[in-house]
Amino acid sequence: MQQSFTHTLIRPMTFRRLFPATFLATLALSSCEKDDSAAPIDLPLGGRWMLARIDAFPVEASSYSGTTKSYLEFQDLGKAVVGLGPCNNFSGRFALGPGQGLTLSAPISTRVTCPVQQLETQYLDNLALTARYEISGGELRLFDATAAAPRLTFRRAGE
Repeated sequence: MQQSFTHTLIRPMTFRRLFPATFLATLALSSCEKDDSAAPIDLPLGGRWMLARIDAFPVEASSYSGTTKSYLEFQDLGKAVVGLGPCNNFSGRFALGPGQGLTLSAPISTRVTCPVQQLETQYLDNLALTARYEISGGELRLFDATAAAPRLTFRRAGE
C-alpha cells in the first residue's frame, strides 16, 4: 500500500505582514528602562585608595608582605568595590546616595587567618557600616551613620 503525502504551501512572509510585528518589537524594546550600572562612577571616588587608618589605629602595610599595603578600589563596572585587607582580598558592591552618601555591601573575603585578624575584622565591619564619604587633601574618609570621626581613612594611591 502506497502512502500519499500532502504538500502544504507555506506563504512567504511579506513586508506587509512583518512590518507591524517589527514595529511593535522595536517600540517594546525602546520603552525598556536603561540599565546604567556600567556608567562611570563619581570621578573623585574612582581608582585605588590605600588604607591609612582603621578608627584611630594607623595601618602601614598588610600582612601579605612588608611592602604590600591594604587598599580599597572602586570600579564602575557593576558598581564593584575590591580590596586587600590586612589579611585577605575582598570584594563587594557599592551605591552612591544623595550628597556624599555611600553604602557598601558586607564584603566577601578570602579566609586566610593571620596575626592581625582582629584588625581585619574591624576593617571589614567598618566598610559595611559606611553611610557617607568625604574627600579632602588626597584622603578618603568613610563615616558610619553615628560617629563624628571617620571609621576608615585612605590615601589616594600614588600620593
